[in-house]
Amino acid sequence: MANFLPGDLEAGHVGTPRNSDRMNDAFTALKMAAGTDLVAVALEAGVITPEQGEQIKAVWASHLQT
Repeated sequence: MANFLPGDLEAGHVGTPRNSDRMNDAFTALKMAAGTDLVAVALEAGVITPEQGEQIKAVWASHLQT
């Protein structure tokens, strides 16, 4: 058996994901999919270039992380 002091522990959750964490991940995936779909539609319509599409997806992914 090991002894731990409170200062030895890191804040956070370890183990089975919490339902709130799983819901947050699901909403983030949904938001990312919406952005990806929007870029695909804009590419198909010829409104943006493939390079612009990649830039938009990268900015959107970065936005969702904050």
